Amino acid sequence: MDSALRGGHILLPELRDVVAQLPARYRPYLDLVDMSAESGLETKARLRLRTLGIPYRAQVRISRVGHVDLLIGERLVLELDGEAWHSGPLAYAEDRRRDLELMRQGFIVMRLSFSQVMGEWASVESVIRALVSRREHLWTSRHRRDGLDRR
Repeated sequence: MDSALRGGHILLPELRDVVAQLPARYRPYLDLVDMSAESGLETKARLRLRTLGIPYRAQVRISRVGHVDLLIGERLVLELDGEAWHSGPLAYAEDRRRDLELMRQGFIVMRLSFSQVMGEWASVESVIRALVSRREHLWTSRHRRDGLDRR
């Protein structure tokens, strides 16, 4: 649904009308729609984080980088790379530039492939849970003292 809305294939009022005609058990799915998702891969990761109860923000703008796919807490960035947009040499180089800039600013970057999100999620989830449990997704007093939390 995210991709259809973002691509302009259907408008939100039209989607609401369609969902209203479905059995009631399907109506809660409308609340899961996020038009900011730029790919099905982002949608899959976003819904998995939601199921885990891990708060995130989608398509967050970061100075000198642009929008990142998902931001967990204040500084854990998830970039979700489908092959269609991230396999060419120019896109590959730009992704690495963005990663370096994010790290320079104190962010933790997890760049995930299609296969990691779709087939190896348990491993990805364990890393995310570990970072969150250690509160590494949040700015520390040292980060704040150094001004890294000012975006």
